[in-house]
Amino acid sequence: MTRNLHLHRSNYSKLLRRDGSTRCKFCGTPIEFFDRYDGTRIPLTPEFPSRAIPERMRWYLHRGVAYPGSDGQYCRMPHPAVCPAVKHADLPDKVAEIVKVLAVRMRQAIESGEFTPYDEAATETDVESPEPEEAEDIRHIVAYHGTLRIGPCAIEDLQCIAVDFRTGERCDNGVYDVDEGEWQQVDIDTTHVAGRAGQMVLDRTQGRVWAWHVNDWQIARRWWTQRCPEHINSTQPDAVDNEFVPFHPVRHDDYILDSRPLGYERQKTEEVIVVHDGPRGGRTRCATCTNSTVATVPEGWLCWQCEKAARRRTRVHRRWTGQGP
Repeated sequence: MTRNLHLHRSNYSKLLRRDGSTRCKFCGTPIEFFDRYDGTRIPLTPEFPSRAIPERMRWYLHRGVAYPGSDGQYCRMPHPAVCPAVKHADLPDKVAEIVKVLAVRMRQAIESGEFTPYDEAATETDVESPEPEEAEDIRHIVAYHGTLRIGPCAIEDLQCIAVDFRTGERCDNGVYDVDEGEWQQVDIDTTHVAGRAGQMVLDRTQGRVWAWHVNDWQIARRWWTQRCPEHINSTQPDAVDNEFVPFHPVRHDDYILDSRPLGYERQKTEEVIVVHDGPRGGRTRCATCTNSTVATVPEGWLCWQCEKAARRRTRVHRRWTGQGP
């Protein structure tokens, strides 16, 4: 029998703890991923006494979400700060001792055949924001006032990651809504483009890339958390890991767009003014929710929210069945 899991309404995170526990693919150390205060995720260590950890490395949890700082005698550290697969410079003595212990465990696991490290060289960014397991050849950037994050695919193919309470599986709804943003050229954060590879990116792009830009924080939050309008405020947990990662010009050089993508224009519709003389026979309820109207509407009427969701599901279904956009 399949049982649906729900999160408490006071919990800010949508990540089930059983799904947040894993091992670092670079060093094999057990870690726990938590939702960050800014909508991304971060792998944290177990708790340590706060007095032994530098203030800049301290993190604490509140209602399932990670925040910088400490709220008591104990705190956690970001795993990238102590991952033995990453080269660290100028670590405090007590933190350096932790890295040495983890390095010994990593070497023992490799020699015994219990762990095979990831082939690529690791940086703190790689460890903190691992790339999605499955990514498409085309990946679009979503921007909000200078903050850039890149998804696993084109924006129109983004799928909600929440659990559908009706099926217990991943929601079939899409995230994309053409009315919520537009393509714009945005500036690259030049602090991440040091070295020859970074200079080549700057020479090619002139420091600007094309991204799907949104002006509202709530919309950006919905996009970056990969949730459809139906699940953005629901207590349904995530079915899979969030697939957005911070955009890095060198790391994601292959996905930078040199020109504005076509085919994302808003459709012009004629404005329809509905005039009625007041309620006739009471209120009519939406066919799928509790919203209602006093206007005269046909049988099976949908409110604007449900109608929008229905159109989105239809578009997604047509793409998956090859019937067009």
